[in-house]
Amino acid sequence: MRRSAALATAVVVVALTVTACGSGASPGSCDTDRGTLTLGLIAPLSGDLANIGAGMRNAADLAVREANERCAVPGYRLALDARDDRADPPTGAAAARQLAADPGLVGVVGTYNSSTAQAVQPVLGDAGVVQVSPGNTNVSLTRGANPVTAPLRQYQTYFRVVATDAVQGPLAANYLAGTGRTRVAVVSDGNTYGEGLAGEFVKQFQTRGGQVVLRQVLPASAPPAARDATVAAVRAARPQAVFYGGEYPAGGPLAEALAGAGGPLMGGDGLVNPGYAAAGGQDGDLGTSVGAPPETLPAARGFVDAYRAAGYAEGYGEYGAFSFDAADVVIDAVAGVVNGRGGGEWSPDQRPAVVQAVQSTDVDGVTGPLSFDRFGDVSSDAVTVYRLVGGRWIPERTQP
Repeated sequence: MRRSAALATAVVVVALTVTACGSGASPGSCDTDRGTLTLGLIAPLSGDLANIGAGMRNAADLAVREANERCAVPGYRLALDARDDRADPPTGAAAARQLAADPGLVGVVGTYNSSTAQAVQPVLGDAGVVQVSPGNTNVSLTRGANPVTAPLRQYQTYFRVVATDAVQGPLAANYLAGTGRTRVAVVSDGNTYGEGLAGEFVKQFQTRGGQVVLRQVLPASAPPAARDATVAAVRAARPQAVFYGGEYPAGGPLAEALAGAGGPLMGGDGLVNPGYAAAGGQDGDLGTSVGAPPETLPAARGFVDAYRAAGYAEGYGEYGAFSFDAADVVIDAVAGVVNGRGGGEWSPDQRPAVVQAVQSTDVDGVTGPLSFDRFGDVSSDAVTVYRLVGGRWIPERTQP
């Protein structure tokens, strides 16, 4: 049976005003005598991607607040433990180890970066802790190194609520091919996310009869001379567009250096960030991002209103709504496990039951329907194409 997360959020918007606690409860009447359960979050809370991590953290915090308002887990109070991974895999793995050592940890929301997820997955997998990502898009995280010929799920504890690069990359290729562009240069940053996205784009663009006139790797940390050489190579190849696999802090300067090279720069969700224009992104550039803008979804209206009412200093960004859904998925699973034991005590040996409960999820989230296939991928695969206009990303269309 589906539960409407949007309805739950709308109820909490009212609860913020009347300070109700759960259905028919009075303020402070939730039984929390059994203690505190922890929902972990691992995200980039500092560095170039901190604005993304802040929206993820705040949205997960909102989900925890709402859960406590409705007395979601009888006998327990939920608390968010947010850890900074700095978009760095070893730091993310250390954060996962610290979280997993807490016997009250019920699950983790995160990570954002696919490369960080590769380091976090085995840590949480070994501890039996469920992980639900609101931002990872690399295909191999759920389907292994050979996702087409021999798909293999490596971690039963890992799930995600966003579409993968196997959807984003081909959609971007189809978009450019549909505009009549047949010659494209492809540049990527060498990281897990960027390489995976670029690879999916190339396969589909060539399937559509397009020609990749240049394929080059430019690490985000490369010195200016290396970027200048890449820019010169792109200009010499005379493409009609450039596809970039990477994040906006490096993508923006590349777009600025390529201005006037003959076409727009296009990328994936790593580019669709308010910081892209400030980093050098050019009007007319294109990007794809997972899901539809929350402001356009009736189901997300309650989330948007509740987030604004909560007074967070940062906006929810591109991944806030997904983080809210990811947190809610874990919380609902934990509530079902604890309630199923007749309100019994939580213990770490219940973590496998939480994993199984997440696998069985079938709800309407604020971002759309949420259920998972046998690999842990979400059933919804909506992706939106954006265009940079006046320094702002404007949605053009959402598919499907």
